[in-house]
Amino acid sequence: MFRQKCLSGVAVLLLGGLLASPVAAQDRVALRTGAHPNFVRLVFDWPGNVAYRVEESDGQVTLRFAAPGAFDLAAVRRPPRNVLGVTAETDTARIQMAPGARMRHFRIGNRIVVDVLDPGRDEFGAASGSPAARRAAAAAPAPAPAPAPAAPPMPAQIVVPAAPRAAPPARATPPARTATAERSPFQPATPPPAEAPVVVQAAPRAPVAREALAEAPQASQAAPQAMLRPAPQPAAAPGTPVAPRGLAVRLLPGPALSIPATAEVGAALFRRGGVWMLVLDAPLPLDLAALRANPVFAAAEASTGPDATTLRLPATFLRAPRLRREGNAWLLDQPVDEVALRAIMPEVEPGPPARLLLHASRAGGSVSVLDPETGTALLVGTVLDGAEAVPAGRRAALFELLPTRLGAALLPRADTVTLRALPGRFLAGASAGAELALGAEAPAASGAATAMTRSFDLPGEAVAALQERLRNATAAVAAAAPLGRGQPRMQVAEALLALGLPQEAQSMVTLAMREDPVLAELPRSRALQAMAALLAGRLAETTGLDAPRLPETDEVALWRGLLASARGQDGAKAVAAGLPLLLSYPEPLQARLAPLAAEALAAGGESVAARRLLATRDQDDPPLALARARVLEAEGALEPALAAYDSLAAGRDRRARALALRRAAELRLANGLLDAAGAAAAMEPTLAAWRGDAMETEGRSRLAELRMQAGDARGAFDLLRETAAMFPNLAAGLREREIAALLGALEREPPVAAVVLYDTHAEMLPPGDATEQALGSLADRLAALDLLDRASHVLRRAVSRAADAESKGRLGARLAGLALGAADGPGALKALEETANESLSADLTQSRLMLEARALARTGRHADAAARFRAAGPAAAAELAVLLEERQDWAGAATALRQHLATIAPPPPAPLSDQHKPIIARIAALLTLAGDDAALAELRAEEQARMGEGPMSGTFDLLTADRVAGLADLPRLRAELDVARGLPARLDGLREETPTTR
Repeated sequence: MFRQKCLSGVAVLLLGGLLASPVAAQDRVALRTGAHPNFVRLVFDWPGNVAYRVEESDGQVTLRFAAPGAFDLAAVRRPPRNVLGVTAETDTARIQMAPGARMRHFRIGNRIVVDVLDPGRDEFGAASGSPAARRAAAAAPAPAPAPAPAAPPMPAQIVVPAAPRAAPPARATPPARTATAERSPFQPATPPPAEAPVVVQAAPRAPVAREALAEAPQASQAAPQAMLRPAPQPAAAPGTPVAPRGLAVRLLPGPALSIPATAEVGAALFRRGGVWMLVLDAPLPLDLAALRANPVFAAAEASTGPDATTLRLPATFLRAPRLRREGNAWLLDQPVDEVALRAIMPEVEPGPPARLLLHASRAGGSVSVLDPETGTALLVGTVLDGAEAVPAGRRAALFELLPTRLGAALLPRADTVTLRALPGRFLAGASAGAELALGAEAPAASGAATAMTRSFDLPGEAVAALQERLRNATAAVAAAAPLGRGQPRMQVAEALLALGLPQEAQSMVTLAMREDPVLAELPRSRALQAMAALLAGRLAETTGLDAPRLPETDEVALWRGLLASARGQDGAKAVAAGLPLLLSYPEPLQARLAPLAAEALAAGGESVAARRLLATRDQDDPPLALARARVLEAEGALEPALAAYDSLAAGRDRRARALALRRAAELRLANGLLDAAGAAAAMEPTLAAWRGDAMETEGRSRLAELRMQAGDARGAFDLLRETAAMFPNLAAGLREREIAALLGALEREPPVAAVVLYDTHAEMLPPGDATEQALGSLADRLAALDLLDRASHVLRRAVSRAADAESKGRLGARLAGLALGAADGPGALKALEETANESLSADLTQSRLMLEARALARTGRHADAAARFRAAGPAAAAELAVLLEERQDWAGAATALRQHLATIAPPPPAPLSDQHKPIIARIAALLTLAGDDAALAELRAEEQARMGEGPMSGTFDLLTADRVAGLADLPRLRAELDVARGLPARLDGLREETPTTR
């Protein structure tokens, strides 16, 4: 009995353990939900990576997991839209979807995500419909939504049946929406009318990776402006029903547009960026063929959604258009005079709940359209007739009331904003407990900027309103699901930037792009990050503004101009063009932008725009002191500008001090108050005043240039070398300037210091004429100091690095000349032999022959030397004569000297100059020593008439006189004997200055 009880107890324990162990091993799995404009998201948050399998049938999705789990279904006790119920047990979860809803699933880390798409949406959230469904819808009066194809090859088409507004047909599921005019996420869908079916072409979605959309599909709803263009209609297949032709928009004289619409169709007209938006509260298939031939309206575009039609017209040719009812059409024209509009006055009802009333006697309907500036939804209230409009925009923390020419338009700032049309008024509301207060009317600067296109939401609100906006956006981030925080974070970033907090804004954009890969690919997100980085002084992180896919709006052009100026380029024209937009920014952002913009305008010669900007700021604002000084300089006010710069140079702002020192030095140099050396000395302190960026490198470059102009090539070279070492990325660009400074230093520095400089940096010098000339000059200066060894060392290194044979030959000739100067004949011959080449030019060959002849003469090889002189031609005749004189070859010397005379003296009977007469006398003396009476007689006959009067004439007559014939010639004989005794000594005085040969 006892044993049986024990066994029973063990069995109970084992059974309890078996039953309890799976439960204990189960992981807790939280189920989270999130509502998005086109789908509902269910997220199974597993603690680890669990495999799963999906089964779908009859509107039910079954997920079978590879591990058991304890599912927390508290989030779906009240099922979200598109979901009828969720159940889960152990390793299985079942989701019952609403009729017409579709499903997509994917994994993000340990999270398994299931998106239940709205009826009529494909797996990317775009409007869908197969060709068969479109044909069935064209034939049926009230078609049901057709299932979307898995991968439609063409942009989706939707058949939208229309009916009279008074009797909309009941539908089992919400209607499909187009990508060009989506239903507002802030209000319920309005059933479409049911007239003749209208084929609406949805614009193709941007080519975004499917995985990126799966991670953050909410960001994909912010369609860029390019998605507003309707895609071309594909050709219908044979037998396919063709949609009826659209309603033709007529072009009337004026020009004016007539848009056909019945009296029940309301309209609104307002401007967004560079387009006028004409919104009709019914889906009308407008045919714009009549507008294409007119240049004013050729760029017009139309898109049709289930609830509204949007006609977008370029604002270039329409200054203040008027839209009015004319029978069964709306007429848009451009009146000559300004038309008086009846203001739709806003009025706040304190509530609860707080509401905004917009009184309009002929209020029509409320529709949602896509905003071309922000890519989000606009809530538009249409009017049926009259000229009721919102003349001046107003802002609130939750929305912006836009200025209009007809009707009303709201730009929501929160998902809880709604707009309803009631008899005689429009009613705008928000969630319970939300504070609703209108801001002040737009200031004059904002009014001037309304004609400019924007890409970002940086409104000119008060700081309190911006702080409230920041709080609301932060609360939206906290309330959003983890995968849906990208867009709210971007709104927080824009609020931070508007408050003048660029570092915080950049961090928020970076976090948003890190969490949402779709946002990371959008040019607008990258541009916003670059704008914040520009204000934060991080120029290396501003590449987002250079993106080619960024829409070319006036706001983007303004920020690109500011970025160009910050990079040291010319962006003044873009800043001047966007100045009205800058002045419409909130005060904290203006305070951060004003110094950069004012300096850019002053540096670019836009003094008028700079004065206009400075007039809006405090006259004693320290950050603007440098800009005011630059404006004074640009206007030619020399003394006030110098006084302003000197004051800044004595201040504590390091950047302003460095710029002021440089500008003051440049201004004094340009006006002759300083020379280049003085300007270089004045700019020297800028090296320590500012370090580490392009401003320092520009200052160093300019200082090196001034030192070169002042003759301090060595100082310029040392500065450039130091800059290249500090900024290796600039070394290649500084190379040529370093070489020029080094060559200048070699020519201007003392010879000994120049040799040391050359030995240290010889590898920097490239082969070429400039290097050869500098080294030759240095060698000559060293030789003049009798430093022949150092001069030979310089030239030999130059020979070893010569670029070609010609350069090598010239350097060898210089080296041979140095050796001859040191009486080193063999050294000269060796230098000539090492640098010899048959391809040398004729002039260089002749010069080298003469050097070789002199070297041979030094070594005692006179015959070889004479042969080299004769090979050198007439140019070497004078040196040949000297060599022959030394060998007492008087006749040969006389012949060589006569050859030399023929090259330098004019032929007979032209008179001789005092320079040529000693040469003739010398020839006569040589012929006398040679005893060549015939040659003397010939010389006397040729040259006696040209010798004229003077000392040389008497000597020439005496040397060339006839022989003694009798006693009467004895006195002449005595004189000839006296001349003969001193002839060898006097020959040296008659010689020309020729290079020594020994």
